[in-house]
Amino acid sequence: MVYSTCTPNPIEDEAVVAELLVRCQGALQLLDVSDQLPELKRLPGKREWLVRDKHQWYRTWEEAEKVGYKLDPTMFSSPEKQQLPLERCMRILPHQQDTGGFFIAVLQKVAPTPALPDPTMHHRFSRIVVNGRDGRLTKVDGQDPHQGAADAAAYALAAAERAVAALASSDPAAAAEAANATAAAYSRAGLAQDAASEIFRHQKRYDAQEARKQQQQQHKEQQQQQDGEAAAEDDLAAAAADMEGVEAAGDAESV
Repeated sequence: MVYSTCTPNPIEDEAVVAELLVRCQGALQLLDVSDQLPELKRLPGKREWLVRDKHQWYRTWEEAEKVGYKLDPTMFSSPEKQQLPLERCMRILPHQQDTGGFFIAVLQKVAPTPALPDPTMHHRFSRIVVNGRDGRLTKVDGQDPHQGAADAAAYALAAAERAVAALASSDPAAAAEAANATAAAYSRAGLAQDAASEIFRHQKRYDAQEARKQQQQQHKEQQQQQDGEAAAEDDLAAAAADMEGVEAAGDAESV
């Protein structure tokens, strides 16, 4: 199987391949095809990369977890993924041979793939969202948005203190970096506020919806129990009738 993109962005390239290899637990191998097409100029794949939201760069998910704007842990490199042979991927840059930019990875299935769980969304904020044309509500479990807002506020305060110190020491680069961190915290707090507002707006209707579902389930279980009891009574009546028939036949034979 060949996975290829026309972008040099490692989030769409090595990050995807690395996550696929990790999840497949050895069922897929990344092949070394460096001896193929020897005249094709290429660069090896990356083992490490930075990830950027709309405000600043992050090296690890731990740096981005409490403040990154709409980021996902699968976008990042990690010690586990750095052990993968990602250099077997191929990066083709436009200036190398007057082409478009390409990323290529060749994979081979060597064992049955395990059952792959759905990706976790626990790094996102809990929400209650409208799902479906019938207006059905769905609860998405995740981080507490109130705690997320508090974490973003603490991050913004620390960034503001860094900005003041940078300006006092006439360090415009550090001041700009701190300002970007403050902006990132503001955006993260906005996501937390949106999630909290959704929960507040939909909570009563969601609770009523779940109560109706529980009542319907209880009614269904009661109906099944009643049907089972009625069927058992019918079986007992039929068995009694059969016994009466057998006894009547025995009496007739005796006469």
